[in-house]
Amino acid sequence: MHIISRLANRLMRGAQSRPDAPLILIAERFVSPFAELDHLDMPDDLRRVAAGGELDAVVVDEFGTYCRRTRLLPPPVGLPGNRIEFPAMPNERGARFWLFVVDATHDDGEVTPRLVECLLTHARRLGGRPPITLLWDHRASRIAATATSADRRTSRSMNHTRMVDETAGSHREIAASDLAEPAVTFEMLSEDPDPALLPPLDQPDLDLKGLTPEQRGWREDGVLILRGFFPDSILDPYIAVRERLNQPGGWLSPTPYMHVEELRRLCLYPPLRQVMRELIGEEMMLHLNLSGWVTSERDWHQDDYLNPPFINGWYTAVWVALDHIHPDSGPFEYIPGSHRWRLLRGDKVRSFMTEVERADGFGPNGDATWPRVTERFVAPAVDYEIHRRGIPARQFLAEKGDTLIWHGRLLHRGTLAKRPGMARRAIIAHYSGVNHRPDMLSRKTDTQGGVYAVFDRPLF
Repeated sequence: MHIISRLANRLMRGAQSRPDAPLILIAERFVSPFAELDHLDMPDDLRRVAAGGELDAVVVDEFGTYCRRTRLLPPPVGLPGNRIEFPAMPNERGARFWLFVVDATHDDGEVTPRLVECLLTHARRLGGRPPITLLWDHRASRIAATATSADRRTSRSMNHTRMVDETAGSHREIAASDLAEPAVTFEMLSEDPDPALLPPLDQPDLDLKGLTPEQRGWREDGVLILRGFFPDSILDPYIAVRERLNQPGGWLSPTPYMHVEELRRLCLYPPLRQVMRELIGEEMMLHLNLSGWVTSERDWHQDDYLNPPFINGWYTAVWVALDHIHPDSGPFEYIPGSHRWRLLRGDKVRSFMTEVERADGFGPNGDATWPRVTERFVAPAVDYEIHRRGIPARQFLAEKGDTLIWHGRLLHRGTLAKRPGMARRAIIAHYSGVNHRPDMLSRKTDTQGGVYAVFDRPLF
């Protein structure tokens, strides 16, 4: 699907409500296929919408931190569309951006804070538009644009497509009978782990007598929801620190607990640790945070496939609401009972990556970026399996202090916000059993007795 066929037929001029706004001809989100993004190759000439005028392409990250502006030039020899080149963005693979095409005369071709504000304000007014993912086309040695989405988004895997009604801006789910089985299936990407290696509550022959209601719910659904669990005295000190950051995406560091004592105190709250011990069977060690205050839009996945193969469910994640979670903000969504399905395995997933994708599987800081790249076939495989089993998803709508703990094998996602950029104030923490992470031997114990893994990563 050519990007121009989707865009040129519905040009946007909605930014004219402000006298200082540029004429916006095209506004579309996209997902970067690699780190250090420095160019885009369009499959058609975007200048044909200009009616003879000069146009600039403006690329902005979703939070407005980085912006690049460049003139749209005629297609280079051998390519049907424009090449948009700009100084490299310090992004990771899978980062989300906006591509705008504007009149070249506005602000004399400069990037100004006013321009960025106008563009992102216009973008938020467009509603829940699915991002365009740029996939590397090896045969043409260029980037080909195809439509995809992270929730009610289009996901393509060979002959499998999840449909989007683009004209109305709405999205429709399709019945399992309408889905063609994807070329890469859930079974190809997963396996049944050895029961002897699983936590006590995951054992197939477990005697259910004596289990608490919370343990029974965990065994059945793979989640535990605790309403009003965190008091304001624990949440408010962290919220105050986080508000001073003034970045919707949070810290780039995946381990801000190393530097923010208020966050560490929250994540290692003794009553929370006690609950996790009762669910998993041993003390849990903190080793990851997601500190964004907007939805991640991360599509269907299990957390455990990102781990070394010896983890096998000795893993939990915790989602804590720091404010009212609005249903339009992109709530957390999960498939109850999916923690008892086969376990996605990282090595099986990576075996379907292209050679170029494997070579570029890590970002500039050594962090793995392959999970975002492999969404293109993991999400359709999981989506088809969900439809095949006919299990409806559940959303976690919460008030401040409400907490959801989920199993490492639970299928879940961050849904697409109906109002892009709408705040979803939360903190997410990930934990592993202290006796099941031989790869994380550097660790400390805080004043409350909680254990956290130690990494040499800067906060900024």
